[in-house]
Amino acid sequence: MTTVVQIRLSLSNSFLILGERPILVDTGSPKDGNKLLRHLTDHGVQGRDLALILHTHGHSDHCGSTRQLKDATSAPTAIHSADAAVMDTGKNQATKPTCLTARLLHLLVDDRFPSVRPDILLPDEMDMKAFGVDGKVVYTPGHTAGSISVLLSSGEAIVGDLLMGGWLGGMFRSGLPGYPYFADDLRQIQSSVRKLLDLGATKLLVGHGGPVDAGRVGEWLGRVGGA
Repeated sequence: MTTVVQIRLSLSNSFLILGERPILVDTGSPKDGNKLLRHLTDHGVQGRDLALILHTHGHSDHCGSTRQLKDATSAPTAIHSADAAVMDTGKNQATKPTCLTARLLHLLVDDRFPSVRPDILLPDEMDMKAFGVDGKVVYTPGHTAGSISVLLSSGEAIVGDLLMGGWLGGMFRSGLPGYPYFADDLRQIQSSVRKLLDLGATKLLVGHGGPVDAGRVGEWLGRVGGA
């Protein structure tokens, strides 16, 4: 049986997947590393046991503590090839704000973080059984060119910033689906969300706020024109 633990960090969510072997999805901002290590210990995961540190995309609030986690656990790191350069340089690529709030946040968020060269460049789809998890990586671009989701056999999908739950990072109405504050291509986001729903996703575990029920996501998709 696979269990997903959502870990709320300073700016984003990280997820610990507990299957035959544990996997950490996203590592938050640079100052979140110690909290993540405590959560691993609290759930009985020793550093040497961690099978993989996987990233939904390459932004500082999702791979900012990867260097610390890798040094502490020696777990391999993985990211889609299209976002690998971000981790390798430790600096976000240019992002496009989707609203006024995003324009203001862009001035406040540090886009630099400790760099780390990824060990595994993810393809567009990959079975996760080799890492002890009953699920697969699904290519879901739109937020960034290399955004991926982890779709589990339970129907839970860890989607990073493909969607956002609620307002102000989930402080209000966290189960309400909406576009992320930054995105490469909104129509591509719609296509990627539809892809996950068609593959059987029932709950979307998002990087900010959430979780979001698939039924509400389908309704939202119809309103924005992606049905």
